Amino acid sequence: MFFIIFVVHFIYIGISSTEVSAQCVAPPMECPNVNITFWLYTRANENDPYQVFPSDFASMEDAPWVKGAPVKILIHGYTGHRDFAPSVEIRPAYLKCCDYNIISVDYNPIAREPCYIEGARNTELVGKCIAHLIDQLVQDHGFSLSQFHIIGFSLGGQAAGFVGNYVTGTLDRITGLDPALPLFVTNDPDKKIDKFDAKFVDVLHTNALEKGKLESSGTVDFYANGGITQPGCETTRNDTRSGCSHARAPKYYAESINTDAGFYAAKCYSWITYMIGWCELFNSADDVLFGEHVPHDAKGLYFFRTNSEAPYARGSNTRNKRNLLSYLGL
Repeated sequence: MFFIIFVVHFIYIGISSTEVSAQCVAPPMECPNVNITFWLYTRANENDPYQVFPSDFASMEDAPWVKGAPVKILIHGYTGHRDFAPSVEIRPAYLKCCDYNIISVDYNPIAREPCYIEGARNTELVGKCIAHLIDQLVQDHGFSLSQFHIIGFSLGGQAAGFVGNYVTGTLDRITGLDPALPLFVTNDPDKKIDKFDAKFVDVLHTNALEKGKLESSGTVDFYANGGITQPGCETTRNDTRSGCSHARAPKYYAESINTDAGFYAAKCYSWITYMIGWCELFNSADDVLFGEHVPHDAKGLYFFRTNSEAPYARGSNTRNKRNLLSYLGL
């Protein structure tokens, strides 16, 4: 098993030790950090983001904050930037829904190809610097810790866990969207996203055992279509089946913000139990919504199916189960 995971890691990373050069950046654990910038978007400046970093007093005070509104912090993954997943999917969905403060983190200089190893290590620095920003906003600028919701995709999902480790106090919510697997196979909860990083940690799995993790990592874990491969994803000239499945995580979450149908998930004891088909027919009382509107008292493992193309949400499981039971003559 360890050998398989080791091979998967390096297939995903796609580099050899000879390719790692001076272009791979691993800066000291110091915040603020020139390699990590923060960009504020609101309805008033949706197309003209305000750079919060450097986070001096004048910068903070002049920013077009929506007073008292939630602050959603979006963290990209490997090779990403502030206009990359999950920001390109989730940011416009939030601004369509609500008058929120959206901060897109950009740590591209320390997460570029072919430097996955350094990028993975740098997630702790990213988390530390986001926590530093939050502490400044709370301690010096009148924000409440309860306003902040951290949402990270892939490597950003792991960085989100580090935010919880470093922030002063306890965050209300962290969301991990298919948190990265390679170099995060560990039993140390301080080195990966886990249920202790906030009061409520919700995690989505869409490409487990390849780019994302299979193990439960939050207060509640959602497995879309079993959590490994997503319907409608095939290898093309521009993407792999794995890459497509991984990228569905922010798309599903973005759709959950404004959908009328909803992603309804069925509770199950384990991933194996779900895969052999023993869960979805008989647990309708335990169905919960996945995504932005997940109830914060949800705990355990939940499973839902999606359409193969947008809109992905299929609506109530109760209705879907009724149709399936009728088809089976039960």
